[in-house]
Amino acid sequence: MFRKLLIVLGVLVVILGGTFLYFKDTIMGTVQFAKQTKETVSTVNAVNEKMPALIQKAKENQKKGTDSEVKPDKSAEAEIKQELITVKQEMKKLVETEPPAKLKSMHGKLAAHSDEANLKIDEYIRQIDNGTFNPEEFQALYEQMKDSPEFKEAEKYLNLLR
Repeated sequence: MFRKLLIVLGVLVVILGGTFLYFKDTIMGTVQFAKQTKETVSTVNAVNEKMPALIQKAKENQKKGTDSEVKPDKSAEAEIKQELITVKQEMKKLVETEPPAKLKSMHGKLAAHSDEANLKIDEYIRQIDNGTFNPEEFQALYEQMKDSPEFKEAEKYLNLLR
């Protein structure tokens, strides 16, 4: 009786071990995707929390620069640029990470929206670099973007993956 139990347990261990080895890449890929998604969500949320204050600071600095002979403080713009670069890098990592099969179509939509966002990010980075950055315009676009269906869909997607 004990011998039969050991044989059955041995067979189960072999079957389960083989099953794990068969699905190992899928399991590890899903874990990697979940980890990258969590990192991206965390980074994007941190940037979203910082951005309103940075925009306000850039607006104030720009106003001070036009009200006086003093050269305007561009530190807020530099911080905005760095935050935009960070978001762009995180989104790139997520888009390049292979999603689980069930999320491929949603991931494809996110990748398409990511391309659009990257173009806008690149434009604002160019404006900051050229000294033509307008914080008022950026704030309006930022608010509009947060209310856009694409942003809401990406947010929904990322929240599903938390």
